[in-house]
This record gives sequence, C-alpha cells and structure tokens, in this order.
Amino acid sequence: MVAGKRKNGFYLWTVRLLVLMLVFGQFDVYGGNSAHAATNNGVVSSSNDFQYVMTNNNGKLQVNQKDVDLSWVRSYNISTTGYSFTRRQSILGFTSDITNISFGSYTSKYTGQIDNAFLIDLSKVREYFTEMTYRQSGMEVGQWTISNYNVLGQLTPVDVYNYDVRQLSLVVNADTGEVVDFYSELNPYYTRKAEPASFTKQVVAPVTITNIPAIPAGITGKQSENTVNLKWQHAQQAVQYEIEENGVVKGPYYGTTFGSNSLLPDTLYSYRVRALNSIGTSDWSPMYEIKTLLQQPVVSASSQEGKNIIQWNAVDQADHYQLKIDDEAPIELGNVTSYEHEGLAANSSHTYTLKALSSNNESDWSKTVTQLVVPDSVSGLKVTEATFNKVALSWTAVKGATGYDLEIDGNIVAVTGTTYSKTGLIPNTEHTFRLRPKNTGGAGSWSDLLTVSTQLSTPVLKSSPSQEEITLVWPSIDGATSYEVEADGVIAGNVVDPTYTHTGLTPATAHKYRVRALTDTNTSAWTAVLTQNTLPGSVAGLTVNSVTNTAIALKWTTVTGATGYDLEIDGTVVAVTGVAYTKSGLAANTEHTFRIRSKNAAGVGAWSDLISGTTLLNTPVLKGTSEETAINLTWAEITDATKYEVEADGAVVATVNEPSYTHNSLLAGTAHKYRVRALADSNTSAWTA
Repeated sequence: MVAGKRKNGFYLWTVRLLVLMLVFGQFDVYGGNSAHAATNNGVVSSSNDFQYVMTNNNGKLQVNQKDVDLSWVRSYNISTTGYSFTRRQSILGFTSDITNISFGSYTSKYTGQIDNAFLIDLSKVREYFTEMTYRQSGMEVGQWTISNYNVLGQLTPVDVYNYDVRQLSLVVNADTGEVVDFYSELNPYYTRKAEPASFTKQVVAPVTITNIPAIPAGITGKQSENTVNLKWQHAQQAVQYEIEENGVVKGPYYGTTFGSNSLLPDTLYSYRVRALNSIGTSDWSPMYEIKTLLQQPVVSASSQEGKNIIQWNAVDQADHYQLKIDDEAPIELGNVTSYEHEGLAANSSHTYTLKALSSNNESDWSKTVTQLVVPDSVSGLKVTEATFNKVALSWTAVKGATGYDLEIDGNIVAVTGTTYSKTGLIPNTEHTFRLRPKNTGGAGSWSDLLTVSTQLSTPVLKSSPSQEEITLVWPSIDGATSYEVEADGVIAGNVVDPTYTHTGLTPATAHKYRVRALTDTNTSAWTAVLTQNTLPGSVAGLTVNSVTNTAIALKWTTVTGATGYDLEIDGTVVAVTGVAYTKSGLAANTEHTFRIRSKNAAGVGAWSDLISGTTLLNTPVLKGTSEETAINLTWAEITDATKYEVEADGAVVATVNEPSYTHNSLLAGTAHKYRVRALADSNTSAWTA
C-alpha cells in the first residue's frame, strides 16, 4: 500500500508494507550452452564464445573462477547551503531465487560502460533498507522521505517479490565477478528516472562446436617474488583451458587468465596452455617461461643528528642494490646491508625504497620508508608552579618535535605537549629535571639540568553547613605557624587554629573557600576551591503532568539553589536533576504515591506533601480485515475495561461492550482510518495508534 500525506508544505512518502510469502525455485542453466564444456562444473550461463562463463557449485556462484557475492549497496549524500540530499539502498539476493541469467553489456551513469556483464534476474530479493530524504530550508519548498518500515514502524529487512516489482536484477561485471548495480524499479534512481541505465542482451547464439579448439597463443605474464599471473588470446572453438605449470596440469578453467600463488622467489617456472571443448583438446601451446623476482628487501631506518641510517636484510642471490632517496634517481650500492644518508637538516623528512639485483634478476622495490631527522635541543625549560607534592614545568616548543623525553630525578617519562606536572612528591624536597625533543626519527640532545624544591603540604579542607553559616576545618600542617582563609574571593582572615566559621549567610546559597598554610620563609599552595551550599528550602507545586497505561509524568517548581531532588515513588527514592520525571514500567490502572525534597551539596530539604496518580487502562491492539463494503475491527479484551469507544475517519462512530466492531456500508476500494480506546467507570486507555 502506498500512502501520501501533505502537511505545512512538506511531503512525506511511505513505501509499501510488503507481505512475506514463500517462493520455491529450481536453479537451472540460463543463457548458455553447458553441453560444449569438456567438464560441466555447474555452468549456468556464458557468453557465446565461452570467454565468460558463470557456474554454480553447491550454491556458490563464480565467473571464470571469481566468486560472485549477490549483494549490493549504494550510498550517496550531499549537503550544501539550503538543502541536503541522501539516498541509501542495500540489497541481498540468493541463488535459489534466480530465474534467469543473461550475458551482454550494461551501461549506467553510476557504473559507466561495462562491455561484459551478466544480468541476474531474481524472483525475490531481501531489501535491507531503501531510504531517500530531501530537505530544503529557507523557502521550505518541500521535504520528502521514502523508507521501508515493518508493521511496528521499525526500519527492517523485507523480502520483495517480482510480482510486487516488475524487475529484480543484479548486474555482475564479468571481468571481476563484482555485483556493480541493482537494475530494478525498486532502485529509486531508476524508478524516478533520475539516471539512465540499460542492459543490451547478447543474442543467444553459442559458437557451434565443430572441431577441437585451436592452440592458445599470445601468452604473456607478470610476476612478483611469489606469484605469476598469465593471460592469453582466446582460442577459436575453446570453451575451457588447462594450464601446465612445471609439468603439473591444472584445471580445466574458464576464461583466458590464470594466477599461481605461493611460488618460490628467483625461480624459473614453465607454462603451457591448451584449449578444451566437448569434442576434444587442442595441442599444448609453445612453452612460456617466466622467473619469479628476487625476494623483496625489508627496509628500516633510524636517525642520528644530521643523518639517517638505512638498513635491510640480505636478499638471497642478490649481489648489489639500488637505493632511491626522495623519489630521485637510484644510487648504486654494492653487496651491503646499510647506508648512511648524511648532511641533513633537523626535522627534515626523507623517503627511501630499495631494490635487490643479481646478474640476471631483480626484486620489486621495497615498501617506502619515511624517516625524519632528529630535532634540535629544547630551550626555555622552566618551573611554572611548585606545590607540596607537585612541580609544574613548561618549555618552548621545538619545531618538528612530535614529543619529548622528560628526565625527572633520573627517570624518563614521555610527554607530548610543552608542559608537564610531576605529582606525588614529598613536601619541601629537591628534584632535578632535564628534557630532550623527539620525533619519529629519534631523540635530540638533553637540555641543561634544572633543580627545584617543593612547598609545604597543602591543607585538606572540609566544611559543615547550616542554613546561615558554614564552618571550615582542616588538619594541622607540620611547620605551619598560621593559616590564611579566602571566602568568596576575599581574604577573610588569618587564623592560628585550623578552623574558621563564615556567618551571616542566606539559605540555599553557594560559597567558595580556599586555605593555605604559612611560615616565615615558605608557604603551601592554596587548597582547591571548595564550593559549599547552605541548606535549601522545600519543594512546591508537585503535580501529575500526564499519565499512560505504564507511566506517570510529574512536574514541580524549581527550588532556588537546589542542585537536584529526591523523588519518593511508592516508598522508594530516586535521584532527579530536573523539574520533571516520568515513572515508567507501571501496571495499568494502578494507583501510586509520590513526594519530593530538594537537595544540594549541603544536604536535603524537607519532604513535600504526598500526592497520588493512577495509570491508564492498557491500550488495545487493533487488527482489521476488509470485505467489499465493510471493514471488521477486532482487539483483545482489556483488563478492567467495561466498554470501548471506536473512531472511524476522525469521528467517534460507536461505543461497544465487546472487543469488535464492523464498519458497514462502505464504498468498495476505499481506505479508512480507525482508532479504539478502552473505558472504565473512572479511567480510560489511550487511543490506539
């Protein structure tokens, strides 16, 4: 069913609700001639000349030995001033649902031209999601959304059948085996004709096999240290090919390529190819020999001041090496395993790649290694703060440094910024520091040594509030002769004993305090700021804001100075930070009690008066069936309900005692909307959705 709704200039489209059905299908041969294959191997389709062959082996699709995964995903997003646009789609097919496979060429704006393609038609696909959204601001020209949802309103996979949509086809690139497009009216790009797409089917006229195939020719190859990849020209009358590798016959295979892995480096391999069809086998091609490359060197690099050092493993059979620095012309090296690149600027970056060579072979170039030259030394190391157990340092950033090594009393710690605080120190003790920069190239030189002493111990401040005063206490500090107290940013006094009372305060107000210890020659750091509130007032205005069958929503008036509230629900207390709360998970048609008190860092206020609230009846779950001129509604009985109210097309049409209702005298083929709610003598349910 497709429905549309317009509201406030915005459009909302909701795609069909799909009915899941079971379809049985038998996988067979499509668009090809498997009888011409020397070994059938599950052929299901092919090009006329058999250069591209699709097989199905126990449900596993392949094109010329390349696996085919019947899944497709496309996602496109654009956002710019004034509008945004999103399209996403994910499709999955199954081999058991294939109805036809055709070979030909495919072109679309999305894929470009694909000269060799298989079009796989399916009776069903699994649609994981299809979403399209467009939003335009400013003039608010419009907004529309298309999405797949299940009956519960959740975005979810659905099965789409070919009797729902005219065509369900996946496009496979025959050269790679990759599914590259979803060719279907279910694809929003093609439904709305936003992009062109077409498949040109090759007329099924398989090459008539009248003779044994021609001998394959034109073999070429590419190699690495442990792989060889061959290709050759298609042989007339050929359907499959066998490859002989060092005397071992492999295959038969479809297509005109072959790859061999796990080979030995610097080893000569010989290959021959012959073609097969249902009549017979060609002679072997001339022998093609190819030698795997030398083992690729593994290069590492390190740095010292003004130079980089490059090292590598010795490669078997190699007698010299070429080193390429910063992508410039290679330099020739002898049979060595290291090289020093000298005369470099601090923090400069250089790249290195190496090739091994012998008299008759070479390796691939190694992976490129990037090495930074170590940075210059640090300047400006200084103390920015010293406390009873901490020394804070800062220094000038070194250009190119990615971090620093900081030595503290002989122990090194890694630092990324230009500041560091060493904590956990003993009060009034001496400590030494020095620093060096580093980058990925290594570490620079150490700075000069810096010596600093810690302060007296810092007091640990505690407070005790009432409505109009706050008392501060702290342990005595060894060696201290007096204490300085700061209240709300102002020095409030200098006391000998470790206590102070701040009087004349307003209830539910916050105050900030700091204390430090003093001697004739030293001081502690200020304590951390302690914020203390006087006790708050009581809560007013606790009321029930709304109810459902499983929840009761409450609200109340803000209490000045409160940082939160304790809400008691049926005797159980929960913590709340705002001025509203919803208690969920309740049984339908049940009464509950509530009271509340304010709190802040100082403590809690008095409880409010007790209030009560009752949850609604359970909401019916509405089902409907249709006849030609009537619609039958049913729902399960609701506990405690005495009757039910029925709304049709926005108007209440009936109040019934039983959980059913029939809407008669309707026009055939018309759509109608219904809601139902349960009633009791003193309660009601919410309307159904």
